[in-house]
Amino acid sequence: MQFGLHALDSVDSTQTEAQRLAAEGAPEGTVVTARHQRAGRGQRGHEWWDDPGESLLVSVLLRPSASPAAAPQLSLVAGLAVADALATAGLTARIRWPNDLLVDDRKVCGILAEAASGRAGAGGAAGLQHVILGIGMNLNQTRFPPALADRATSLRLVTGRVHDRDAMLSALLAQLERRYAMWQTGGFAALRSAWLGHARLPGQIVRLPDGTLGAGEDVRDDGVLLARAADGRLVPVVSGGAAEEVAAHAAGH
Repeated sequence: MQFGLHALDSVDSTQTEAQRLAAEGAPEGTVVTARHQRAGRGQRGHEWWDDPGESLLVSVLLRPSASPAAAPQLSLVAGLAVADALATAGLTARIRWPNDLLVDDRKVCGILAEAASGRAGAGGAAGLQHVILGIGMNLNQTRFPPALADRATSLRLVTGRVHDRDAMLSALLAQLERRYAMWQTGGFAALRSAWLGHARLPGQIVRLPDGTLGAGEDVRDDGVLLARAADGRLVPVVSGGAAEEVAAHAAGH
């Protein structure tokens, strides 16, 4: 995949800019980065907080040949790629299903995957037009607002040294290209074992479709979480919004 970089200083949201480029026909591999987002957003409408220049803020446009039902798997693919990239910096990250990366049990990165689909043709079934992966990583923050301080961290706080944004971007894109190619060939099943090796499973507490709480236990080959209900049933959980442990307004998507 050929990456085409659009490096911006300040933008409302890298996701919004990537969506604009996608609508104009930008090719797969278009990448939007920014030093600061004025109106960054994360999962379920949460606000993204960042200090200018201290985060890696990036959105990547993908145009996979896949059904819309497969699009949520790309959030998991991206999470694995981030974990791989952090490993190149000597960090061991845990993936909190479906879209958070934790180091020392604090959030260091979040992922927002947004898909667009449309009719494949006259009377045809809806097809996947594109997916935009938004990735926000806390690199060099030395402080966080009080509401985030107890659950967010940065690479600098963990390692005690400053991290180069361009170097981390290169590592991230290289790992994303590798994992995305594996997904295109073999689906999430080809990545499931590696993903589980980084996952915060079993035991992650999630909200089940009936509103009760369960404990995440496994992930199927299609990326759907399997959680154990209080009565012992193994329940499939599709919505990322069910992740009870996901901290509202955490520093990341």
